[in-house]
Amino acid sequence: MSKELVYSVGSTFPPLTPGLVRLYSMRFCPYSHRVRLVLAEKNIPHEIVNINPKKRPEWYSDIHPAGLIPCIQFEDGKIVYESVITTEYLDAVYPDKKLISTEPYERAKQQMLVDSFQRVVALLFKALKFKDPEAFNEICKILDHYEKVVSDSFFGGSNVGFTDLMIWPWFERFRSLKSLLNNELDKDRFPKLTAWIKNMTLLDCVKKTSVRQDHLIVFTKQSLTSPEPDYDIGLEKPKEEETPATNEEPKPSTE
Repeated sequence: MSKELVYSVGSTFPPLTPGLVRLYSMRFCPYSHRVRLVLAEKNIPHEIVNINPKKRPEWYSDIHPAGLIPCIQFEDGKIVYESVITTEYLDAVYPDKKLISTEPYERAKQQMLVDSFQRVVALLFKALKFKDPEAFNEICKILDHYEKVVSDSFFGGSNVGFTDLMIWPWFERFRSLKSLLNNELDKDRFPKLTAWIKNMTLLDCVKKTSVRQDHLIVFTKQSLTSPEPDYDIGLEKPKEEETPATNEEPKPSTE
């Protein structure tokens, strides 16, 4: 049985593993994907516990008051949630391979790019849910600004940084879900973003945390049409218990 299977209502709390940061996640959640990228890029020893967001286990409400993901938990009792806040905390506590600039203006520029990207997130959902071609056109208009400001291998310069990891999960979905969008980013319109995408795909943290395209497509289709999509798509699930066979002859009915 896969360790990636979601924990749902009625499940037992899995004990924390000493020396590891625990991430409460869900395989297809782009916000959780952000934190997985950060943990991988900074080589932070961690474990992942996937949560069923529709049928959360009872014990999870003691960890996150609203029951949302992502959320990280430390063995000393510290709990931090919200993907951007979690990233900022991890970058401060684990200072190797800094992701966020210490220069005030550069830091502000990174944060503005991440905050303004939320408009793309909302429009992508609209484009997928309602098959709205105008929503994708609006996404491209917003991305025109990102095309202008990426002037090196990454948004923060020659090394991957905060902005790159915070927006990448949705670019991975642009690539994987182009068949559902009936559209894709125009390489002629976005030559620098196209080069940036290639640079991102070469990173170990991206390779380690990438979501399989076929699984993502199936999950996205389900999540748009079903109130309870299969969060364990592609994973080995526990087999249902079978009634053991018996050699006894059936007894005649006394009724």
